[in-house]
Amino acid sequence: MPPADQSVGLAWRTLALAWAAAPRLVAVIGGLTLAAALAPALAVYLAKLMIDAVLLAIETGEAADRDLALAYAAGEAAVIGALVALRRITGFYLNLLRAELGYDIGNRIFAKTARMDLETLERADIQQQITLARQNAVARPFSLVQRTFDAAQNAVTLISFAALLAAYSPWLILLVLAGGLPLFLGELQFSGTGFRYYTGRTPHVRRRSYLEGLMVSPGAAPERLHAGASDAIAGRQRTLYRSLFTEDRAVQGRRSWGGAALIGGSSVIFIAGKLYAVLQAVGGLISLGQMTLLIAALKQGQNTVTTLLAAFSGAYEDVLYASNLFALLDRPTPGGEGALRSGPAPGDGYRLEAVSYRYPGASRDAVCDVTLHIPPGQRLGIVGANGSGKSTLVKLMAGLYRPTSGRVLLDGAPLSDWSPDALASRTALLFQPFQRYAFTARDNIAMGQGLRPVEDDEINAAINAGLARDVIDDLPSGLDTELSRQNLEGVELSGGQWQRLALARAMLRTGADTFILDEPTSALDPEAEAALIDTVSAAGKTVVLISHRLSNLRAAQRIIVLQKGRVVESGAHADLIGAGGDYARLFQAQAGFYNSDQAGA
Repeated sequence: MPPADQSVGLAWRTLALAWAAAPRLVAVIGGLTLAAALAPALAVYLAKLMIDAVLLAIETGEAADRDLALAYAAGEAAVIGALVALRRITGFYLNLLRAELGYDIGNRIFAKTARMDLETLERADIQQQITLARQNAVARPFSLVQRTFDAAQNAVTLISFAALLAAYSPWLILLVLAGGLPLFLGELQFSGTGFRYYTGRTPHVRRRSYLEGLMVSPGAAPERLHAGASDAIAGRQRTLYRSLFTEDRAVQGRRSWGGAALIGGSSVIFIAGKLYAVLQAVGGLISLGQMTLLIAALKQGQNTVTTLLAAFSGAYEDVLYASNLFALLDRPTPGGEGALRSGPAPGDGYRLEAVSYRYPGASRDAVCDVTLHIPPGQRLGIVGANGSGKSTLVKLMAGLYRPTSGRVLLDGAPLSDWSPDALASRTALLFQPFQRYAFTARDNIAMGQGLRPVEDDEINAAINAGLARDVIDDLPSGLDTELSRQNLEGVELSGGQWQRLALARAMLRTGADTFILDEPTSALDPEAEAALIDTVSAAGKTVVLISHRLSNLRAAQRIIVLQKGRVVESGAHADLIGAGGDYARLFQAQAGFYNSDQAGA
């Protein structure tokens, strides 16, 4: 938990966020809060004057005294009515502030994650930090701002009640303060305990959400239903839920019962003050109106102290949760981006110089000491078993990862020196696995250019190049069809159809001089697979192709074989077959499979 001075700093930062998001709203709420803060003491004082005026009118029978009593009654009613109206109006403006603040904080979180590199975003601790920040992105900062207004209002109200009490029984001010202190101290303790508990259980909550998703997700349904795993998954969810519920009940139970005991102590203090006021009135030392004022001021003052201190306690709890937000926003991001738009050696292509990469926490390098030159126009095939480092290697070439050691250069300049948009414009990427966007078909393809406006001619050219024309033609609304069953009019595609859209998305980068395709045919039928390989090979551009189907690589001018991140074989298809190594063994095994399959057919 942050220390006291840091908590104050975080509170001020949160208030600064609110002011930055909506300064006019904050100013209006501040004015309304001040007016509402003065109303309770004024109403109590008018009630005292009304009671005394009523007693005087009864005693004298004078019309003037009666009219004065009625005027005080009307004044008290007006103040109470105004207070109700002020609270309603303030609530309206607070709701507006909540929306503005939530929008602003959400944009700050998105802007922060947009500046993070892929390696950072893939880390489990970063994902947990993002989850914690987003879970409370709106509720906790807004709650802190709201409690600040509440605290300010109650502080002004308390001062006004103290002024009333000081005129009659100054020592009652201490009684008011003493009555609210126990509950504040208890809530402060419970806030710290609750924060530690709810923050610590976040991974378990994410696990429970994952299990619940398996039970309702259409993507998980076929295998779940076929395997008859519904009861087992539901059983794990129930076990985790009951565990979390039991712990939560214990925490909340201690807070509720402890709070009830502390409230009982505060009530005893209030009763003592009330008895004192009654005895003073019975003894003739104060008037009935003064007794009413003292009892009302004592009760409302004590409530105000409790509310004020509870606001401080709640604000402390809000600060604890808001610390997750600021921890994310304050996290350092990678150094300044490069600015190069062309390299010092145009036409040199890609060079990997003793490149190694190790994932955080891994025991060995995913890519180890790879040295490779890919001149422009070369068709390079990459082969290897699962986990051999193929996808990691292409992410290094795309600049999405930075090498642990060694360098990746493009046209003679390290990738870190290139402007990100210039580097991206040089490459067309198809990732494995590819993303399935719950957008229209048009937007799924336009994502290849970051959803920037794209002419229909460019979209259609990408569709044809990505072999997705049949997919688009079969959609009920063509390119404007929503590709998600979450939309009532949306449709769902097959794996092969989704892959063709992903290919079209990659082909939209017509200005790219390098195609990096990671398992581009995994969900395609053989005819589409052959057409794609012919299209890419005829493009005359640099092609880096990862494929488990070695027949796709025969057109490659160079093939490298990876084992545990190392290049163990390199050469043209015919050379590798002649060498009789791992590549030849794998190729012959696949060829034998297809030959036996055809013979059986």
